Amino acid sequence: MHITEEDYIAGAGTRLPRRRRLFLALLLGLMAAFGPLCTDTYLPSLPAMAADLSISTATTQLTITACLLGMALGQLFVGPLSDSTGRRKPLFVALVFFTLASACCAAAKTGNSFIALRFAQGLGGAGGIVLARAMACDLFRGAELTNFMSLLMVVNGVAPITGPMLGGWLAALAGWPAIFYFLACFGVLLIVLSVFGLPETLPQGMRRSGGVRASWTAMGELLRQKPFMCYVGVQGFTMGGFFGYVAASPFVLQGMYGLSPKTYSIIFGCNALSLMFFAFGTARNARRLGEARLLRIGNSLRAVACLGVLAVTVVAPASPVPLLIGLFFMIALQGMTLPTSFTIGISAQNVGAGTASGILGVSVFIFGALTSPLVGLAGGGTALPLGIVCAVTGVASALLGYVGDRELKKLRAASGPEAQTHS
Repeated sequence: MHITEEDYIAGAGTRLPRRRRLFLALLLGLMAAFGPLCTDTYLPSLPAMAADLSISTATTQLTITACLLGMALGQLFVGPLSDSTGRRKPLFVALVFFTLASACCAAAKTGNSFIALRFAQGLGGAGGIVLARAMACDLFRGAELTNFMSLLMVVNGVAPITGPMLGGWLAALAGWPAIFYFLACFGVLLIVLSVFGLPETLPQGMRRSGGVRASWTAMGELLRQKPFMCYVGVQGFTMGGFFGYVAASPFVLQGMYGLSPKTYSIIFGCNALSLMFFAFGTARNARRLGEARLLRIGNSLRAVACLGVLAVTVVAPASPVPLLIGLFFMIALQGMTLPTSFTIGISAQNVGAGTASGILGVSVFIFGALTSPLVGLAGGGTALPLGIVCAVTGVASALLGYVGDRELKKLRAASGPEAQTHS
């Protein structure tokens, strides 16, 4: 498949055969899944890892934070770089770096070295995450982009389902280092598939001139665009709550409520299935209802679910059932809010898909890196910090979505009818 400038402008993905679209959704979805794969696969092993490396609960959660920070900073560099150089070369380098770092993580002997290697692993994984989204933006426009991003989330949803179960099985079979050897093999697979099955989606004539410096200048311009930054906040706060759940749930559900690793993995998988279901529904209804309406509905319902999580941690802490119900809906509704806020955010900027995707991705992992240690400040004996993080992030996401919608309407009204691309 060769993409010309005319193909790029028109959205070449809309003319691809169904089998080709599904292959791209699978491949790009697997690359975008670096985030959940790097965290979810070793979640059931966190307590055992803490004991093996002789580190505290808070330090163990810092291994999540380090990886998320690496993914955030990596996207800040790779995204703008790809707007100038194209997508394929940065992607290949990032995948090789991820593979090597994953193999080194398996050999770590101390907590500090493991944290450093997790940061390096995150840097490599960042390339796959940001370029998967940038390539999707190269290929699709408007409702078609929302549809495709929802399909990516469906593929992503497989990682939280299979990750903890696979990680638990590998750890039981050969110890927690086997998890990271698996991730290294996963990186090798993506290198092969990308080299032979993934085209360059950004034609030479559509690349930003001036190199990396011009890309960084454009990034500064992007940070001053109010509507876009509102949707950056929606993505960031939404995923901040999710990563808070990821970091706290093994200790709350296994430590506080006494659930087994197997039961925990099943619950985690059910939550991921709910996200996939809502993402699929979003894909089916994006064109009929519009991204803006779906985002408003999803943000409002999710804020209610997040407040419910806080409420049950205060009034009904004895049983895990009310907490699990609230977390279920909080995670499920991300299937509505994440693809729609991404599409609207991309439409609200005029800099470049790589740069915009990088900033959107940075918000996700920076917020995740901030919330992960917060949920562990009170130890594993209470779920209240998790409830507070969920409530704050859920309400903040809904408020920013409202402000972003208002600012975008103002912008499009000032730009004229030709800018009215979304309802």
